[in-house]
Amino acid sequence: MKHLLFGRIIGYGCLIMLLAVAQGFAQSTESRNLKTSITKVVQFGNLSVTIPYAGASLSRNNEGVFGTISTSGLAPGHVVTLWWAIFNNPEACAAAVCAPPDLNNPLVNGSLQFGGGAVVGVNGRADFSGYLGVGDNTGFYRLPMFPNMPDPAPGIVDAKAAQIHLVIRDHGPASADPVILQQQLTSFPGGCALFPCANVQAAIFQR
Repeated sequence: MKHLLFGRIIGYGCLIMLLAVAQGFAQSTESRNLKTSITKVVQFGNLSVTIPYAGASLSRNNEGVFGTISTSGLAPGHVVTLWWAIFNNPEACAAAVCAPPDLNNPLVNGSLQFGGGAVVGVNGRADFSGYLGVGDNTGFYRLPMFPNMPDPAPGIVDAKAAQIHLVIRDHGPASADPVILQQQLTSFPGGCALFPCANVQAAIFQR
């Protein structure tokens, strides 16, 4: 009987501890005003075409954003890069879902920033994740065809208000030249003089 009672006390104690931890985590999350969104990955420029076996998430708080994207359907052996396309004032975009030309509108206060590079495996998959703090414009790229983009880029001004797109860009087959390969893996125009480059997929996070 004593063993049974002792077991119940231990069980109740563990339950109370778990509830306390859960409550503490919830309070901590609320104190940071954390918001997480999950969305599909689509063909770049065509929101109606969904990429199978792919998904993305974006967590925001007052200090920045953490994004992940796991996708498929990419060309094996090709180099792909991830880009943060940030539209700080999405209400100034031409439509509810912002598009690349909106980066040329100074009122949008847009920013395009490097998020990573990888060589696609034989399964056609790629996975990226990363954090971008408010005001961090590391790796920004000013598109030559959009001369009105801010220079230097603002990065994220307000993590809760910005519309953010995670964009997958294809740089063609991985070059055997290590210098060119490094360019493919780390820059927007990398390898594009030798291979056709294209933005191929995107995950779109509105507010």
